[in-house]
Amino acid sequence: MAYIGMLNPVAAPVDTETMGSAITYGTGMIIGPAVAANLNLDVAQNPDWGENTIIDNDSGVNGYSGTIETNNITADGRAALLGWTAIQNTATPPAVTHYEVGDGAAPYVGWGFIRVKMFKGSKSYEAFWFHKAQFSPAAINANTKQKAIEWNHPSLNVTGMGVYLDNSGTAKYFDWMEFSSLSDAKTWLYAKANYTEPVVTT
Repeated sequence: MAYIGMLNPVAAPVDTETMGSAITYGTGMIIGPAVAANLNLDVAQNPDWGENTIIDNDSGVNGYSGTIETNNITADGRAALLGWTAIQNTATPPAVTHYEVGDGAAPYVGWGFIRVKMFKGSKSYEAFWFHKAQFSPAAINANTKQKAIEWNHPSLNVTGMGVYLDNSGTAKYFDWMEFSSLSDAKTWLYAKANYTEPVVTT
């Protein structure tokens, strides 16, 4: 088994969150053309020892953090995910919009993506939907163009949070599904993100 691609990173603002009920989301968006997602799960390892052996162990997921990288994130998309404030400047022609970056918290969002898997020549598609997270800016890097071009892609840090979607008393972090077709994976993911793919006309 090998993973050979990433597709369709999406995000949607959390609209309502009530303990014991499913989260509802506002209108979703495509974050940008997918390059990479690198997430580290925070898994508890807290053994309880007795009689010189482990009696119990808490090995549940307690959260996650990492980065998502795309070829491009629009200015409006970046502002929406990071909580930056758009300022309209009409004093000096031409009219422009700039974004103020301050210490305000980023909004809570749900987000996800599709990972492509290959096994013995057969492709399948793993779709991930993370119920609640916050994005934050990654490092700002800029390099001069040289003889050999080194592509630098925009990245965002992400921190995941647990949510109580039912009365089980268990915090949930993400849903995962595997599909045999990309169209089915996209349908599932886009429904989670409340995102409607634009109709392409020729």
